[in-house]
Amino acid sequence: MGCALVGALLSIQASAQEVQTAHQRHVEHAGTALMLALPAAALVATWTLDSEEGSVAQDGPHWLSMGGTPRHDLVLALARAGITTGVLKYTVNETRPNGGAHSFPSGHASAAFTGAEFIRKEYGWGWGVPAYVAASFVAWSRVEADKHYTHDVLAGAAIGILANHDFWHRETRVGQLRFGSGPVASNGFVVPGLKLELIH
Repeated sequence: MGCALVGALLSIQASAQEVQTAHQRHVEHAGTALMLALPAAALVATWTLDSEEGSVAQDGPHWLSMGGTPRHDLVLALARAGITTGVLKYTVNETRPNGGAHSFPSGHASAAFTGAEFIRKEYGWGWGVPAYVAASFVAWSRVEADKHYTHDVLAGAAIGILANHDFWHRETRVGQLRFGSGPVASNGFVVPGLKLELIH
C-alpha cells in the first residue's frame, strides 16, 4: 500500500513537471527557431556582408585564435561556447525549473549570444542590435518556458559573448571598450595588470 502510494505520488510529480501550457510551447518553439537562426544568419553574413573590423592575420596558432577569416572566427566561437557550455552542464548538473537535468548554463542562450556577438563584432551595431534583441528573446523564452532559471541564461549569454574574444592577447576590444596592459591613456583607467580604455 505504502509503495503504491509513493509510486502514485512520484508519477503525479513527474507528469506535473512535464505539463507545459500552449503559450509556453509556442514561446519555446519560437526561441529555439531564433537560437538556430542566429548562428545561421552569422554564417550567411560571412558570404554576403563586408566585415567592419576586417580580418588581420596573427602570428602563432592561428586556428586557436580570433583574427582569421570571419567563418573561421564564427566556427571557433561556436566551438568554444559549445565546449564550455557542455562541460559546465555536466559538471554543475543543476536541476531545471521543470525538474529536468543540466540546467546551468543555457545552451540556447549560449548559441544565440555567440551568433549575436559575432554579428556585432564583425559587422557593427547596425546589425548587432537586432541580433542582440533576437538573442535576448531566446534567453527570455527559456525562462518563460520553464526550461531555465534567469542565472542559467545570463551565464549562457556571457559564455556566448566571451567566446568571440581572445582575452589572453595583449589587447582586446569589445565594442567601444579596449582591454589590455601597458600605459593608460587620458580617457581610461588602470587596475593592476589591466587597462580599460574608452575608444572614441
